[in-house]
Amino acid sequence: MKSVFTVRQIIVSLEVILILSWAFFQNQFFGKIIISPFLICSIAIFLENLFLLLNKKKLSNVFKYIFRVSFFIYVIGFLIYTIYYAIVNKIYSLLIIVAVFIIGLIPFFKNAFFNK
Repeated sequence: MKSVFTVRQIIVSLEVILILSWAFFQNQFFGKIIISPFLICSIAIFLENLFLLLNKKKLSNVFKYIFRVSFFIYVIGFLIYTIYYAIVNKIYSLLIIVAVFIIGLIPFFKNAFFNK
């Protein structure tokens, strides 16, 4: 049953890779910046599940780690931009929402990288 789920994830991530690759090459610089984290995450999920299906657990864990790192870099970058936007436009109430997201992000970060 686990292999069925893995094959399903491989198929879905491959479709996402194709769509994002097409969109990546059709856009200009800022569009490519926005699309690239999603492309990296989908490639990491694809390769993670592929190696999991091939019983290569160490390689699968490497791509799981790459997915986590790229996801957190994207989220942290988005939060930094939101802080910048809130300060420049003097929307200080937005900083409260950012603080809530940062507080909620800390346990996920701890579990993703320091859970042994």
